[in-house]
Amino acid sequence: MGTVWWVVSLLIAIVLLYSVIPNIFTRWLHIGVIYKGPVQPVVSLTFDDGPDPRYTPQLLDALRQAGVSATFFVIADKALRHREIVERMLSEGHNVEVHGYRHLFVPWLPPSTTLRQALTAAAAVEDQFGIQVRFYRPTWGLCNAVSWLPRVRRRLRLITWSIMVGDWRVTPAQELLTRIVTQLHKGAIIVLHDSDETFGAQLGAPENVVQLIPELVSAVRQRGYEFRTVAEWL
Repeated sequence: MGTVWWVVSLLIAIVLLYSVIPNIFTRWLHIGVIYKGPVQPVVSLTFDDGPDPRYTPQLLDALRQAGVSATFFVIADKALRHREIVERMLSEGHNVEVHGYRHLFVPWLPPSTTLRQALTAAAAVEDQFGIQVRFYRPTWGLCNAVSWLPRVRRRLRLITWSIMVGDWRVTPAQELLTRIVTQLHKGAIIVLHDSDETFGAQLGAPENVVQLIPELVSAVRQRGYEFRTVAEWL
C-alpha cells in the first residue's frame, strides 16, 4: 500500500509540474506570457485556427474593406496546404504568427511533440513564406512545462489574449459585438476564430465572425481606439 501511495503521489506531482502549474503561471498569473498590449488606445485583432478555405478569404475581404490589419495565428499544417491564403494575408499587410503545427492539446503532449508544435511550426512557416515568426499562441491558450521553458521563449514569445467571447459557437454577430465592447480596454488583444474544424467548434460559427467585422471596427474606432497588429506594437 505504501509503494502504491508513493507511485500515485509521484504521478500526481509530475502531472502538476508538467501540465497544471505552467498554465496557472500563464493563464491566470500571466507570468512569461503576453496577454495584452501597452496601456494605449490600441487594439490588436487576432484570429486562430486557420487558414480555412471557406471562411478566411471572406474574412480577409471584410478586413480589407474595413481598412484593418490583423494578426493570424495559423496552424502550420493548414498554412502549408493553403499557401495562397497565407500569401494573401501577407500581401494585404496582415501579421502571420503560429498557433501550432496541428491543433493538439498541448498539456498532454510529450516534449518532442510540444517542440514540434512551436519551433517546427515556426520554422516551416518561415521557410515557406519568407517571414520571421516571433509569436506562438498555444492551441486553446494552454501549454506545458516544455513550451514554457527558456528554449522556446527565447525563440518565440508566448502570447494569449485579454478578450475572448466564445465565437467558436454559433452566436449572432450583434451578441459578439456586445461582448467585445463590454470588455474593451487599452491594449486589448481580441481573439476570434476563422475555422470551425477544431474540437468544440460549431459548424458555421465563423460566418458570424465575418459579419461582425464591419460593426466591430466601427464601434472600436468610435471609442477612440486604433487597430495595430501584434508585431507593430511589440
